[in-house]
Amino acid sequence: MQPANANDEWKQYVELQRLLDRMIFHEKPLQEAVFPAKDAQLTEQTRLSKIEAFNEWARAGGVKTDCVEIATFPGYQLGLRATRDIKAGEQVLSVPRKLIFSEELLPEKQRQLFRNFPTHLKVTYTLIMEKLRGADSPWQPFIDTLPSRYNTVLYFTVEQMQRLRGTSACSAAVRHCRVIARLYASMYKCAFMQLDDSVMGGMANLFTDYGLCYELYR
Repeated sequence: MQPANANDEWKQYVELQRLLDRMIFHEKPLQEAVFPAKDAQLTEQTRLSKIEAFNEWARAGGVKTDCVEIATFPGYQLGLRATRDIKAGEQVLSVPRKLIFSEELLPEKQRQLFRNFPTHLKVTYTLIMEKLRGADSPWQPFIDTLPSRYNTVLYFTVEQMQRLRGTSACSAAVRHCRVIARLYASMYKCAFMQLDDSVMGGMANLFTDYGLCYELYR
């Protein structure tokens, strides 16, 4: 149900976060079984150590640039830093289509499985599959550089989100959290509550075999 006003919207958000916290707690054993938790600092150090391998992989795949490089920005993790002055209208980076991680990587069977779901969900599924392949995945150099967490509102606590109240950003942030949670709920429903549908019922293996949970999904 859509909230009638800002106060109702906030109350819905607080209740949603309470439910999500409970769900994350109960899903944690499944997540740990597939992707064991690692020390956050160690994970970040490991990620940084993989940058050169990623650069080599990117160059071998046809990525071209002579004016930017990957760098660490305090408080913002990794990003691109200019190595020289860049002229207006100058091409900064060229990436061939074959190195764009997208839903196009899905086999036809999986495309049918996710035919009614948004693009980001299809990419999530593909990423999980490639991550599970480990060294056998041609995308491993790319996956190794991905962060374990993101600095987005999806990771905000209620106390952190409270600081946005009274600003124009609050409603958009709360709405974003609600949409992501609803999509996850829809996927879960298809996996476990529509087993008479052989195609959608097959989605259950994302949860049971591959450890998909809200913590990974968001």
